[in-house]
Amino acid sequence: MHSALGSLIYKERRRLGFVVFTAFLAGVLFYLQSPVFVGGIHISLITGAIYALVVGVAALVVCIVFPAMRFMIEAIAISRLMLSLFVVCVPHLGFQILANPLLTALLVVSGGILVSRVLHGRILRDGPRWRTPWDNRWRERVPARVQGTPAQHRRVGWFDDHMPIAA
Repeated sequence: MHSALGSLIYKERRRLGFVVFTAFLAGVLFYLQSPVFVGGIHISLITGAIYALVVGVAALVVCIVFPAMRFMIEAIAISRLMLSLFVVCVPHLGFQILANPLLTALLVVSGGILVSRVLHGRILRDGPRWRTPWDNRWRERVPARVQGTPAQHRRVGWFDDHMPIAA
C-alpha cells in the first residue's frame, strides 16, 4: 500500500506542485499590504507558507480519497490566486471580502467552477471507473474523458501525467 500511495503522489506531483505554489502566492498577496512582522519576517510570507501547507495537504487528501474531484484542485487554486490579485488591486473592497469567510469561500469555489470549465473543458464520468475498489484507485488511474479543445486536452494531460480520452 505504501508503494501504491507513493506512486499516486508521484503521479500527482505536477498538480500538487502547482497548487502549493499558487496557494503560497495567494497567501502572500492577501496580506502583502499588512504592516505586521513576526520575528522579523513579514506576515505575508508566514501566511503564504501556512496556506501552502494546509492547501497542499488538503489537495493530497482530495487526490487520494476523491480522485474524481482532482481536476477542481487546480481550478480552485487559480480562482484563489485571482481573488488575491483582486485584493491587491482593489484593497478597500478586497479586505471587506476577506473579512467575510463565507463570501470568500463562495467566490473562490464559484470562480473555480468557471475556471475549470475554461481550463479543462467538460470532464465526463466513466462508468466502470467509479465502481473500482479503493485499493485499485491508488494503483492505477484511468485516463480522464474530456470534451474540449486540443489545448484543454493538453492541459489535462499535463496535470494528469497522461493524455485524456477525447469524448
